[in-house]
Amino acid sequence: MTSEFVNWDWKKLGISCSQVLLSFICFRFSQFIVRWYLFGTCTFRTFSYFGWGKNRHHSNSFVDIHSNQPLLVAPPNRRWRISNEAVSLGHSVVSGFWALYAIIVYPKLMEDMVNYTNTMAHYLLIVSTGYLIHDLTDLLMNEQSLRIVELLFHHVVVLVAFGTNYATNQFLGVVVCGLLMELNSIFLHSRSMLNLYRVDKSSTPFRIIALLNIVTFIIFRMAVSTYLLYWQITTAWKMVWYLTLITFVVIVSLAITNIVLLYRVLAADGLLGKKRQRGVPANPTEITTQASGADADDRLRDEDEIEVIA
Repeated sequence: MTSEFVNWDWKKLGISCSQVLLSFICFRFSQFIVRWYLFGTCTFRTFSYFGWGKNRHHSNSFVDIHSNQPLLVAPPNRRWRISNEAVSLGHSVVSGFWALYAIIVYPKLMEDMVNYTNTMAHYLLIVSTGYLIHDLTDLLMNEQSLRIVELLFHHVVVLVAFGTNYATNQFLGVVVCGLLMELNSIFLHSRSMLNLYRVDKSSTPFRIIALLNIVTFIIFRMAVSTYLLYWQITTAWKMVWYLTLITFVVIVSLAITNIVLLYRVLAADGLLGKKRQRGVPANPTEITTQASGADADDRLRDEDEIEVIA
């Protein structure tokens, strides 16, 4: 029996790989541009939350308590997160609206989610693959908290979905449908940026973004996940067993991830009760003036950990 994974178009695969590499380079370059524009540096010192209690004599010399620019005095991990969120926000805007446009203009992507192919949608896949590899690289180089585990899991699952399309030249419609979730990611990243910029959660801008985040979450994450689960149940079982298994793992994993993420968003916004609500982390300059030496460093790191979880 000849496997569909054996009959690859090596020339097309090679071209796709070179295009993914170009996309990766563009996102890496944009990451450094954002870092340089916001902070005047392309690299940040990183630290690990896993061993933060052991390094209690770390110097806080990078914090200037007289500065009126809170971003410049933020700990390196927070500055890295700001730059990372900015690039992720840019990708979400591009890929989300690109996916929506592709589905509207080429409805066959939804009518035949397995076999229909389209050049414009394929390029969307190329761009998003380059971004995911970039973000995966950026996380491995800079993120040293427990947050990395779930992010790596998400990225690997999505890359498996993309890789299945490259290997079989199928499931383009499934992938593009899944990329509609990026329309919600626009507001997820925007909300994270507001948190990192210390915007008051009771302020009008934050409340508007939080509301749009929840609304788009229901429409573009939960509804899309539900539709993909429906497709899995009604259609995917007709395919060969290993393709059915791959689509099942990918779709169910993303659905579970979205459910957990929705719970966290609702809890962070106080919609599940005050006890589960998380506030905006304190300004690092305030922390520095209230505490000194090792205690200040510990509190800075602790606040960042809250930021990561929220």
